Amino acid sequence: MSFSDIRDQGVASRLLRNALERERIPNAMLFWGPSGVGKRLAALEFAKAISCPEADTDACDACLSCRKIQHDNHPDVLRVVPLKKSRTIDVATIDNIIEMAYLRPFEGEWRIFIIQEADRMRPPAQNHLLKTLEEPPGRSLFILLSEQPQLLLPTIRSRCQMLRFRSLSPATVKHLLMRERTITDESASSIASVSQGQMSRAFDLVDSDKRSVVFDVIARLSSGEDPLAVSVDFAKYLSSQKVQLEAGVKESIAAGPINELSKEDREQIKEQQSALAGALGRRAIMELLYLMETWYRDTLVYSATGDASRVLNQDQLALLEGAEVTRSAEKIGAIAKARLYLERFLNEERVFRDLFFALAS
Repeated sequence: MSFSDIRDQGVASRLLRNALERERIPNAMLFWGPSGVGKRLAALEFAKAISCPEADTDACDACLSCRKIQHDNHPDVLRVVPLKKSRTIDVATIDNIIEMAYLRPFEGEWRIFIIQEADRMRPPAQNHLLKTLEEPPGRSLFILLSEQPQLLLPTIRSRCQMLRFRSLSPATVKHLLMRERTITDESASSIASVSQGQMSRAFDLVDSDKRSVVFDVIARLSSGEDPLAVSVDFAKYLSSQKVQLEAGVKESIAAGPINELSKEDREQIKEQQSALAGALGRRAIMELLYLMETWYRDTLVYSATGDASRVLNQDQLALLEGAEVTRSAEKIGAIAKARLYLERFLNEERVFRDLFFALAS
């Protein structure tokens, strides 16, 4: 991989290359933009390029340093992710990396800290990091990744070189889908449209049954089926998804050399994996809401324009022909309200039950 593999982010890639060419690497950078558009990939490639002893403005991908960073075991490159069920980054975590930042690098010339979901830092943690950014240690680089940079302190943003990452083009998403997955051209085009430029969403839609589940719910509600019965079946589906996630967590823990670690390290790994499973579960639920929203949005757009090119679910045109549109705007509003309730951690089963009654024709 190299900067050339970061698709549709020409401005960000050019700024990173310029920083390397001029040897003017800042102490703090903020990569912001939607999920799944290349922020984490760009951060890793930049870290590799800085640390690579074989190349000047890009990573060679062959040396030991590049391979270590790629496999997340380089002593001078540390990734920070939200932990615990609350999925936050606390003061202790920030204090730990600050302490490391003042130490000399083990192998390279820089210590690099990639803070994923930086907006998940609690206010005290942000304040601790701010003090370090105000007087940064010599060759330490903090790369903050965020989908919601407005949740970071303005003073933190002002001390970071900000790089905006935009949504990928449908053509890029389709190309990557066709390259990485066994999928028809029609399906790739439709998923590229629905994914709205987010590669992680596109892969998830190919690898999961979310779209078929959502279309089944919509069809059952449109046919006049009891919303309560639909909500019961949907709750069972969500429960089965959680079981699969938990099983995946246990499998990933068992696959690693966890028994060779100390008890404290084992508990930390389990905590991190549990937090990740919880995050994936919540993201999956929000994606289901997003898919419902795209359908009702498509019914309005297609009814008003008759233009198939404006439709997101392009493989569902036959169903859109006869879709009911009289209350689509109200239904989109109900979905937005459900999203708000879920963000406030209200009971999922109750939220979806109420939503399905609102969506019933």
